[in-house]
Amino acid sequence: MNAARAASGLEPLARSPALAEVALARARDLIANGYFDHYGPDGRSAFSELAVRGIRYGLAGENLARNNYAEARTVEAAFQGLMGSAGHRANILEPRFSNVGVAAVRSGRTWLYVTVFTD
Repeated sequence: MNAARAASGLEPLARSPALAEVALARARDLIANGYFDHYGPDGRSAFSELAVRGIRYGLAGENLARNNYAEARTVEAAFQGLMGSAGHRANILEPRFSNVGVAAVRSGRTWLYVTVFTD
C-alpha cells in the first residue's frame, strides 16, 4: 500500500496495532457468521468496532478482499484486486488517511483480508 501511495506522491500509512485488532475482529466476525460485507447481519461494522474500542477518528474506511490463491500469490492477488476497484483504490490512496491496520486470516482454502484506515 505504501509503495502505491508513494507512487502517487502521498505520505505512507503508519501501522496501528489498535486498528489491526479492529481488522482481526472484523475478519473473525465475517468468518464466524458466514458473510462478506461491510455490515454484518446484526448491523455491526468496522465503525462499530472502532467505537467499542474507543478509537477516535474524523475519517475511517474499510477494505475487504478474499481469494483462494496459493500462499505465495494470495497477498499480491488481493492487493491487485483492491487496486482494480475504484472504491478500494480510493481508500488506499486517500490522502487524509494516515493509519492502517490489516488482518489476514485463512479459513479453509480461502484467505480473507480486512484493512481498516483512519485519519
